Amino acid sequence: MPDNETARALLGVVVFLGIGWLLSENRRALPRRPVLVGLACQVALALLLTQIPAVTAAFAAATHAVDALQAASRAGSSFMFGYLGGGRAPFSVEDPGAAFIFAFQALPAILLVGALSALLWHWKVLIWIVRAAAWAFGKLFGVSGPVGVSTSACVFLGMVEAPLLVKPFLPRLTRAEIFIIMVDGLSVIGGSMMIVLGSLISAKVPNAFSHLLIASLISTPMAIGMARLIIPGDASSTAHEPIVLASPYRSSLEALTFGTLDAVKMVLNIAGLLIVFVGLIALINMGLGAIPHAGAPLTLGAILGWLLTPIVWLTGAPLSDMQTVGAILGTKVAANEVVAYSDMMALPPGALSDKSLLILTYALGSFGNVGSVAILIGSLSSMAPDKVGEVVELGFKALAAAFLTTCLTATIMGVIGG
Repeated sequence: MPDNETARALLGVVVFLGIGWLLSENRRALPRRPVLVGLACQVALALLLTQIPAVTAAFAAATHAVDALQAASRAGSSFMFGYLGGGRAPFSVEDPGAAFIFAFQALPAILLVGALSALLWHWKVLIWIVRAAAWAFGKLFGVSGPVGVSTSACVFLGMVEAPLLVKPFLPRLTRAEIFIIMVDGLSVIGGSMMIVLGSLISAKVPNAFSHLLIASLISTPMAIGMARLIIPGDASSTAHEPIVLASPYRSSLEALTFGTLDAVKMVLNIAGLLIVFVGLIALINMGLGAIPHAGAPLTLGAILGWLLTPIVWLTGAPLSDMQTVGAILGTKVAANEVVAYSDMMALPPGALSDKSLLILTYALGSFGNVGSVAILIGSLSSMAPDKVGEVVELGFKALAAAFLTTCLTATIMGVIGG
């Protein structure tokens, strides 16, 4: 009997939502409207952003703009680091892929994007976009103003920076509202990291930045729906209070300066976390390799691949690729998305089918990993000390919700684009 990948994917949508319901703190209070609206928005946005020629052309133009940003970033990094930063090498390079140095050629893009984001916020371009999205989320999901602002800003600013916009309101948010902010933060990728990851995977994934942006855009409404499914709750007393979104900078030059300095801190954090997590995975693999085992040595990726095979099966990925996709997906949850995308890029040509590569690209497109949970807990606890207990308690539940959200995103994109 031939394998029906579409049927598996449709079953997967039901199962992923069913798992969310099983994780619910109140299964009787099933919030049908937010869940159905979240799923409908996810499907509608996926179709709109990938199947409508005018929209896909706009995204292609955005990709060209990102290429220009990457070229500008490369100009700055090559000026500072020479050929290590992407400049012309003083010798012949046989393998261009081996000449890519992440710290000197990818991370500098965060500095440029951080500066431009601050400038666009000062010029009120991002402020108007965030206001419009927050209004839409309020109408569609009934979320309060602070939740709408934080979730709509997360795609542009990131999971740590977005809640800062509503910091004064955080202590008064309900447990369910805090959970929405956490799930959304772990379900998307902030703007600066999109540039980094896009440059990392562009050699294997055409229009990489467009895919990463689409992943975050279509995951956002489902993140709200999934959060409401797992922790149903009403809006807080802040629902109708006006939120003032204003620039903290006095001039464009000040915005560029402080945007760059804030991005420097992010670059250092990312570099440190990557060194530690890659080293830890290597250490774990050394320990697993010492265990007597018939066949190839055990690795963390292989074990995670076996454990996540049922999840990958439900996404509709081809049967021949399930172990490989599961291993990389598990690496993303245990380590982070940068390590996982690096593993994906290290696969030999033809190791994955085009459909599996598409599903994996979207499944990895979020901050949903253990390290990000720690960062999110630390940042929210510092913004709202009275909420420390709730934030810590909700950390891994938010990771589970974000994982289900990105699995739904990958499944839907596999059906539409595969």
